[in-house]
Amino acid sequence: MNTLISTIVFFSFIILPPFAQAKEKALIQDCDKITQISLKKLVTIVDKNDFSDLETVLGTIQSSCGESEFTQRLRILRALIEKTSAGALIADYLSKNYHENLVMRWDYSVEPEYKSIYNNNKSDFNYVPLNHPVDSLIKIKSNALLNSSAYNLTEQEREIAFLFSDNIEAFYQSYQNEAPPTTPPIKIKETRGAKDRGGMIISAGVEFPITGNDPLFKTNPTFSFMYSSKLSTPFLYELGVKIRVNSNDRAFDYLLYDEIETVNSSVSLSFGGNLGYKIFDNEKYIIAPKIGLYYEATSTGLSEVTDSYYYDDYYYDDYEQGTSSVRYHNVNSMRTSLGVSVMRHLAKKKYIGIEGAYHYISYDWEKNLLTSIQPNYGSLQMFFRF
Repeated sequence: MNTLISTIVFFSFIILPPFAQAKEKALIQDCDKITQISLKKLVTIVDKNDFSDLETVLGTIQSSCGESEFTQRLRILRALIEKTSAGALIADYLSKNYHENLVMRWDYSVEPEYKSIYNNNKSDFNYVPLNHPVDSLIKIKSNALLNSSAYNLTEQEREIAFLFSDNIEAFYQSYQNEAPPTTPPIKIKETRGAKDRGGMIISAGVEFPITGNDPLFKTNPTFSFMYSSKLSTPFLYELGVKIRVNSNDRAFDYLLYDEIETVNSSVSLSFGGNLGYKIFDNEKYIIAPKIGLYYEATSTGLSEVTDSYYYDDYYYDDYEQGTSSVRYHNVNSMRTSLGVSVMRHLAKKKYIGIEGAYHYISYDWEKNLLTSIQPNYGSLQMFFRF
């Protein structure tokens, strides 16, 4: 009973928080979707300098995402191009440290892996992809403002135009004599480091039959040791070995050299892997359905020693020249799995989680197996990834 209660508590700890955040996840998805649709309109607006619909589009973005560096940057650009008062907008922009967000954006835009950086940290970039055409247009327009004789920019307006045109050194030289940040914010670098490396998974749990009135293999403990791919991509894979300790089973018949042997199995070993796909990832929790394929060998306890000898003119010496080896007779089968895992981030590469799965094991593949063994099983495992 204590084990059952502990399992329920652990299951609640792992499973319930993601579903409690389902509403938040839906809002994030709406923000991302609305921003992508709005960006198409904004490219035309900025390219043509026709800002009549700008506030409507920005209002749509803010209704789902709130105000951001990106929306304020566009408002300031409009004010500069239309030669209207931009002082209050610029002061508000700088007071909220939006300039630091934009410097971070420009820094990451030149990284070779800028696409994966954005995909893993969308919210940090206001759901505007790095190196988006809108960014390029804003840089071009800002640079033109700085070099056009038709615009008489104030010192404050020149500072912000330097920033928007990605002339960071000139911006910081004029903006309170501050030095630009030497490194991007640590938050994103830590997130990338944690997910861009593979890891090891150790699991422990139980496997139980889900069909049959008197199954041969009943509830048994299971363990696994797997190599796991990096978590920064949508598709995940795992390779390794699974062990089922057959401590709760019945005897079965096995045909060995035309003789029927009644045996018990002590262990089943499976070698293979899983392929998964992330359907939920909010940096703290990851949910991923999986499919798996394994080659499985179930021990029978039957083995034999085979000897080989070297002959020399009808004489052999089995003590000095002979060799021997042990041959094991196992029940060979194929294990297929369909499951889902939920993991919670602890720190760096460390995650803790739970996995539930259905397994179909084709014991009837083994021609020497005389006893029918039911093939349908379920499993529940707790795991630690590091």
